[in-house]
Amino acid sequence: MKRLLILAVISAHVSAAPVSYDIVVYGGTSGGVVAAVQARKSGRSVVLISPTPHLGGLTTSGLGWTDLGESSILGGLSREFYHRVYLHYQNDSAWNLQSRSSYGNSGQGGSAFNATMEIASVFEPKVAESVFQSMISEQNVPVVTGRLDLDDGVVKDGDRIQYIRLEDGREFAGKMFIDASYEGDLLPGAGVSFTVGREANATYGEDYSGIQAARATKNQLPNGIDPYVIAGNPASGLLPGVNAGPGGSDGDGDARLQSYCFRMALTDVAANRVMVAQPPGYNEADYELLFRSIDAGQTSGFFKLDLIPNRKTDSNNTGGISTDYIGKNYGPGWNWATLNHNQRLALAKQHENWQRGLLWTLQNHTRVPLSIRNSYASWGLPADEFTDNGNWPWQLYVREARRMVSDYVMNQHHCSGETVAADSIGLAAYSMDSHHVQRHVKNGVVKNEGDVQMTVPNPYPVSYRAIVPKTTECRNLLVPWSLSASHMAFGSIRMEPVFMILSQSAAIGADLAIRDDLDVQQVAYSKLRPALLAAGQALGEPSVGSPVIVVDNSDAARVTITGAWTSANSTTGFFGSDYLHDGNAGQGAKQVAYTPPASVTGAQRLYLRWTANTNRASNVPIRIVDAKGPRTILIDQRSNGGKWNLLGIFTGIQSVTVMTTGANGYVIADAVGFAPVAADDDSDDDGLSDLRESEIGLNPLVSNSTFFDLVRSHPDYFNLHSDSEIFDLQVNQPVYTPSLFQFGITSGPSWEVFEDFQLNVPRQGDRSFFRVALRSEPAAFVGALATGQHRIIVVYGTSLTASGAWVGQMSSWLSAKYPGLFTVVNSGLSGKNSAEGVAQLQTKVLNHNPDTVFIEFAMNDAFLYSDGTPSLSVSQAKANLEAMINAILQQNPQAEIILQTMNGVWNSPTGSNSSATLRPNLAAYYQMYREVAAARGLLLIDHQPDWARLQNEAPATFQSYVPDGVHPSATGCSKVTLPLLRWKLSGGRPLP
Repeated sequence: MKRLLILAVISAHVSAAPVSYDIVVYGGTSGGVVAAVQARKSGRSVVLISPTPHLGGLTTSGLGWTDLGESSILGGLSREFYHRVYLHYQNDSAWNLQSRSSYGNSGQGGSAFNATMEIASVFEPKVAESVFQSMISEQNVPVVTGRLDLDDGVVKDGDRIQYIRLEDGREFAGKMFIDASYEGDLLPGAGVSFTVGREANATYGEDYSGIQAARATKNQLPNGIDPYVIAGNPASGLLPGVNAGPGGSDGDGDARLQSYCFRMALTDVAANRVMVAQPPGYNEADYELLFRSIDAGQTSGFFKLDLIPNRKTDSNNTGGISTDYIGKNYGPGWNWATLNHNQRLALAKQHENWQRGLLWTLQNHTRVPLSIRNSYASWGLPADEFTDNGNWPWQLYVREARRMVSDYVMNQHHCSGETVAADSIGLAAYSMDSHHVQRHVKNGVVKNEGDVQMTVPNPYPVSYRAIVPKTTECRNLLVPWSLSASHMAFGSIRMEPVFMILSQSAAIGADLAIRDDLDVQQVAYSKLRPALLAAGQALGEPSVGSPVIVVDNSDAARVTITGAWTSANSTTGFFGSDYLHDGNAGQGAKQVAYTPPASVTGAQRLYLRWTANTNRASNVPIRIVDAKGPRTILIDQRSNGGKWNLLGIFTGIQSVTVMTTGANGYVIADAVGFAPVAADDDSDDDGLSDLRESEIGLNPLVSNSTFFDLVRSHPDYFNLHSDSEIFDLQVNQPVYTPSLFQFGITSGPSWEVFEDFQLNVPRQGDRSFFRVALRSEPAAFVGALATGQHRIIVVYGTSLTASGAWVGQMSSWLSAKYPGLFTVVNSGLSGKNSAEGVAQLQTKVLNHNPDTVFIEFAMNDAFLYSDGTPSLSVSQAKANLEAMINAILQQNPQAEIILQTMNGVWNSPTGSNSSATLRPNLAAYYQMYREVAAARGLLLIDHQPDWARLQNEAPATFQSYVPDGVHPSATGCSKVTLPLLRWKLSGGRPLP
């Protein structure tokens, strides 16, 4: 009877039509949560299907000592998660088992609690789960607990997934699917290519992939451990889990997986501690390697005790014998990914018992010296964590399983910066990290094999193409975890913060694909990037791409070296085996000339590479000879090292020469790269080719579609006219006096009068068109850049500067013309007014010895206290502004100071809902900035009128550009702030 009842339930599920959503997310991981939340924020219907009842994956299962790499990679929802954790621990009530002061502030590679960014990278598992639950609840994301039918659970219609089926028969249809599982469980059923294990080095031209017996030095066993069951007796057989050899030569590929473990949460607080008992089926022989390691001299480091709040730990693998259950996640004909759900649970239980047994052995076994037992005796499981699972983490650390193989594969060269993905959807920064995959006999003793720890010099972009399958395989699937990456690159990308970042980007890509009725592979990056930036993602600067052909300094046939240069490899980030430096001597008598191969013809993107250091020259002359003749540009080798820097597009390149004439430091000669530019290349997808944009002075990497649309819609403004039809009028820059002279240029169905002066124009013939040049002088620092002088620019102000997209947008615009010639220092002070600006001026501004300083504090100066009084009166704000100006000019009388008014505000419900109410007199503070600029003859960039016009004429657009009521989005900055910034800084003309 029971069997019939069960069959009836399953039949009911099967017969019902699939429940349909815009986006179906499979995997209750951290990435799955973020993808589902973003889908709802994008206005899409979504369902999150989790095989387990607890959400968050590793982030809520003990990985509380975050593998972050660089905090600068965080943006959007990933940053929001860590920010919410930060806010939790700002409350004294969060510290119930220790004081906040006793914890300290140590995290992995940085502060545990970053007060500047207001993020926390360390946390308790239960806190992480609570944060994820809040994010899910706030967006009303429906969550379904159920496991995919691994045999027949992905149902396709042609090359698109129609729906997925769970083990209990429930079916979920979607327009788009996101596989956020650690196993990549949708890939096989979706017909998507994937791989498991390690590629050979030769596959992607890598150095550290495949078998790594010689380089496996970290987390290694002590020397001298006998491999046989009976020490010294080969006839007794090898110890369990020990192979006779590595299975091939170093660099050979294999199907082995790096080892898994649980990130144990432990505590030494007796009131919150559950001691670990000997696990069922405990076998002393399973720990023979542990005993022999101790006999060989190991006395500590059997697992990490990285502290998280409230005297708990994130205890991960360390040392040669530790929590990793090496070689137990694969076998002949199977691996973790090929197992069914129940088999995975059983294998995870084996991992759990191994680790429980390890802790029990270290604390209790008589073969362990008393000193070691005593050192581990105080640690047990926290009673307030994982309360429904015996205080043990829910999720096994599945470090690597399936990896998709798409049309674009991230590899070691992306991590090192030698290759740069042009379609960044997020940044990764952690080292290339692979745990051991096996134990084997080497020179008669037991050794571990597979551990790789290869540093990453800088955060690097992850390609959108790496999370979508080949076009011919599946058109509506995105894969942010089991993405298209080599074993080496995956070891860096796989960290939980990056998983969240890529998952949010996947959801945004899915939204755009649905909106425009596209396959995921057809989503234009020119549309995707602005959407990602609007969501707060950190993407890095717009990519300049990578060369196709490289001439390295070691290429004797194509490189001519004049003078004495020194080969070096001490600074990372170089191409090939070394780079050259001039020893900071003999300037003018030394040069390195690169000749491109014969295949480098026509229009080419020209790249240069160097290694950066503070002792480098900031004015290295680079002489380029092309079809237009010789020209020399200056580059700053103190920054932007270790990556390819685009010098521009040139035609008929004959030679590129690194010179030393006039250099003010060491000059580096590393490598030159070339990439052909096709006639129809359109990197920014704005409808005009890169070649044409370069010819007319536009940046081919930044979309100019808005400008082109204006040209098309106003032919009477932009069409060419003959000389016989044109009057030439010139309006020189007026001297600004408030209310005396103002003008505006507006578009509309009829001409509007925009001058307040009379001008007699003699009529000569049938002329009907006026050409007007609105002329002003460019900013002083722009003029200096045009002559090859390096400039330090400090931007100083509120959070409108600290996290304002305009700073990066301005830098990108200037970089296109003056690469390497300037340094922008963002010294914005989030949440601070000009009083704090004065207090921190020395540290934030003067210590940088700036040539130019941008200042804006009016937004926070105008803020009211809760009793309605201003935090600073207009006169106080003016006094602070004058004090900052005086101090800057006292240090450097030639310093250029640029004042800015910024945007207006509104009471946004997604912000404080009182942003405008708390700034009723903001206009008066902006007017004060205008008066100070006029009185002191400073350049003023007056953004407020443009924002006010938009707020009055298109309030819905204004609100979408300033979503939280105060801070413009990246789109808002690009549409409103950046155009005026460019106009004023350039003097209303192309950059010189």
